Amino acid sequence: MPTKATLCLVLICGTAVSSASAQSQNAPVNQQIRSQVREVGTAQVRSLTPSSGFYPSLQPEVYWHDSDWKIDLVKPAALGEPYELSIRSSSGGGSLVKLPQEFEQINSILRAPANKAIVVEYNHTGSGGFAIVDLNGGKLLDEVGVEFSVISPNRRFILYQNWYPNETESYENMYRLYDTLRTPTENTCGYQENDPKHQQLNDDLRGFQVYPQKPGQVLCTDEDDSNDNVGTNFTWSPDSSKIVFADVKSGMMSLILVTMPVGTSDLPKTSTYPLVGFENVCAGATDAAGQPYCDYHVIQSLGWNGDAVTATLHHQFGTPLDLTLTIPVSKFIPIGK
Repeated sequence: MPTKATLCLVLICGTAVSSASAQSQNAPVNQQIRSQVREVGTAQVRSLTPSSGFYPSLQPEVYWHDSDWKIDLVKPAALGEPYELSIRSSSGGGSLVKLPQEFEQINSILRAPANKAIVVEYNHTGSGGFAIVDLNGGKLLDEVGVEFSVISPNRRFILYQNWYPNETESYENMYRLYDTLRTPTENTCGYQENDPKHQQLNDDLRGFQVYPQKPGQVLCTDEDDSNDNVGTNFTWSPDSSKIVFADVKSGMMSLILVTMPVGTSDLPKTSTYPLVGFENVCAGATDAAGQPYCDYHVIQSLGWNGDAVTATLHHQFGTPLDLTLTIPVSKFIPIGK
C-alpha cells in the first residue's frame, strides 16, 4: 500500500474529570503516552488521548467501568504477546477474553449496545483496527482492520475506511458502516473474487459501503471508477442518527450525509450536497505555490444545528472567501436521484 497520511479518530462523548500519563524509565525521554479519564454517561472511561502516538511498551491502563460492567485491559507479561480483557458483571460473573495477536496498542474500550464492547487498536503502520466482544458470553466476535474509524455517540455504529494491504488501490478510499447490533456475517458486504454465484463471503470486505455509492448498491465489491475520494471532518449528530463529512473529488467539494438504519434489517442511506455557484468554496482555491488546490484546508468546521448542517468555509490561499452555510437535511440529494 502506498504511504499516505492517516487520520485515526474515535469519538467519545463525555466530560473529562482527570488525566494521567505513563512513561517508561528505560524509554527515550521523547517517548510518552498519555491517557485520560472521562465520564461517558454514568460510566467512567480511561482511554488514550488522540495525540499519544504509538508506544506499545508504555501501554497504560485502559478501561470502561459502569454499574453493569467493569471491562479492563490486561497487559501481557511480555511485549508481543496478546492482550486480554478482564470482564466483570454486576451479577458477579467474570471472564477473560484474548484479543487478536496483531493488536499492538489498545487506545480505548467502549461499551456498545446489546452488552457488547468495542476495543480500538492502533499499530505501527499508522492504521489500526477494532474488535467486537460479547460481554455476556465472554468471547471475541469480530475484528476489522481500518485506516481510521469514527464511532457514534451511542456506540452502535462505526464509520471507517478499510485497510487493504494486499488489495488494489480501488478499495482504499471507500467508506463503510459497521453496525454492532448485526452479526459479523451481516456486516460482511463482499464475496470472494472467484465466486460469481456469491456464495462465499469475503471476511476482508466488512461493513456496508456508504461512500462512494452507486444507485441500489449493496455489495462493496462494486468498484467505483475513480478513487480520489478524500473524506474529512466526520461529524456525528448528537443522537447518532446521522453523520456528515466533506469530500473533494476532482477539485469539487461536496458534503456527504449518511443516515443510519433504525432496525437491523434496514440499510443506511447516503445523500450529497454539492457546493456549487456562490457556495463553491473550491473556486479560486490554490496551494501556497499558487496552483489550483482544494481539500480539507478550506473547511473550518462542520456541525449540527437541529436537523441542519452548519459549515464554516474559508480559503487559506487564492481568492478570499469566508462563508458560513446552514443546510437543512432535506436539501441533500439521495444517491440515485
